[in-house]
Amino acid sequence: AETAKVPVAIYFPEQVESIPAEAQNLLESKLASAAARCGMAATPDFAQFYLTCSATVLDRDVIAGAPTKYRQEVELNFYVVDVFAKKIFHSTSLTSKGVGNSEAKAYIAGFRQLSSQHAALTKFMQETNDRIVEYYEGQCDNIIRIAQSLAKVYKYDEALFRLSLYPEACPSYNRIVDVAVDIYQKYIDDRANRCLAKARAIWNAGQDAAAASEAGQYLAEILPEAACYAEAVALSNEIKERVK
Repeated sequence: AETAKVPVAIYFPEQVESIPAEAQNLLESKLASAAARCGMAATPDFAQFYLTCSATVLDRDVIAGAPTKYRQEVELNFYVVDVFAKKIFHSTSLTSKGVGNSEAKAYIAGFRQLSSQHAALTKFMQETNDRIVEYYEGQCDNIIRIAQSLAKVYKYDEALFRLSLYPEACPSYNRIVDVAVDIYQKYIDDRANRCLAKARAIWNAGQDAAAASEAGQYLAEILPEAACYAEAVALSNEIKERVK
């Protein structure tokens, strides 16, 4: 079985210091490969931590000739950002040099030389992986408390969303799963109880074919896993018998 990896989103703002789109795509691919080598997985989904990069041209000149060549040295600043805390979680910088027939191709040439096994990049990625695991392990009790507090005020979606961000690669993942299962059951039961109450109210007020149809729509939303499922089935049978 494949080993669980720590998820990290790779995100570039639409305008990244004039990095051409093709060069940006190449850089994203390099970062995804470097992340994978260090126990992380680049995800297109939302993640609490995302990796981004900015570029600053340190030196640029034009080499005369046919065709004209562009040479440039670029400083790449890599950042891992914590979305919830809205702060930089980890960062590093390295330089890239490239020559091409255009400024865009000079960028691409420089990024092509940036190996996913680059020592500084590998060190940065490994440290990021370790720090994210350490963060989640240290925050496990707090994450559980937040989720349970949200569930108490019926914010089940937000509670489950918070828990869903916890990486499977972390040692305490099973604790999170147990809490998520408990909250999901409460969500199912709460939703089912609301549907059952509406169905009862509609049926008691009408007790005709129209009321039966409307009440039946609410009863159909009650899942078999809900604690009140047997009551829902009993009411459904009562309605069917009465209408028949």
